Amino acid sequence: MHTRKCWIILAAAFGLAACSGNPMPGDKGYAYNMTGMYDASFEAMGTVYAGPAELATSPGGLVYGKIELEGQETVVGDFEGSISGDTLSFDSRFERGGGCTGVISGQGIIAEGGVSVTGEAVVDDDCTGDLFDSTFTMSKQSE
Repeated sequence: MHTRKCWIILAAAFGLAACSGNPMPGDKGYAYNMTGMYDASFEAMGTVYAGPAELATSPGGLVYGKIELEGQETVVGDFEGSISGDTLSFDSRFERGGGCTGVISGQGIIAEGGVSVTGEAVVDDDCTGDLFDSTFTMSKQSE
């Protein structure tokens, strides 16, 4: 009976040790970190804005970087978001032609390995005062 108790306790200890070793968002080896250069594409009101996004995931799953999109005009912004599980949520402040500013807020599902993310967003443009629905994709560039 005593030996059986020891095996149960030992198995539980190994189980806890294995769980505590799993990487969390931002940790090396986490399957959904987004770090590197991405090709980004946002479509709003029938217009596609595309260009590079340089992203990094820090410990705790915070994602930050720069994004520059070309469409009818150039849109430049600071990308800020977070990863929870396989989901990226973000609010990216931007500036576009004529000094107009705004925020793109979105959420998408990240492919394993952080190789891409696809989702939906809302563009809040301060100059027009309107909200625009958008879809987006970001695919990691080959290294």
